[in-house]
Amino acid sequence: MFCTYNYSEFPLVKVTFDGGIKCEEDFILFTEQWINLYNDEKEFLFEFDMAGIGLINPYYSYKMASFISELKKRPVQYLTHSKIMNVNSFTKYLLLLVFKIQKPVAPVEIHYTDGTISHLLP
Repeated sequence: MFCTYNYSEFPLVKVTFDGGIKCEEDFILFTEQWINLYNDEKEFLFEFDMAGIGLINPYYSYKMASFISELKKRPVQYLTHSKIMNVNSFTKYLLLLVFKIQKPVAPVEIHYTDGTISHLLP
């Protein structure tokens, strides 16, 4: 799997990436864990650490935008905030693509490797 979910500080859920998406199953496992958090019906926040992420096919940006769109159809949004850390220039491009297609479910704070920070609102 290309990422690890850490629930030890719940409601803070830390997601650490290690490498790229190798197959569709990787993406499905990533989104299934996210859905499981919604199914628990408890508020939570994400901290994504992108330091170890590999190259990602832009196709998955479209898949992610579609996933966010589906989440928005749910009657309750349990995700309260996301922080995305260690974002390099390539990952920045992919994130901007995702959020141009579909606004986030909750506020997002993006920390880039060059030290800049940006905020996105739903």
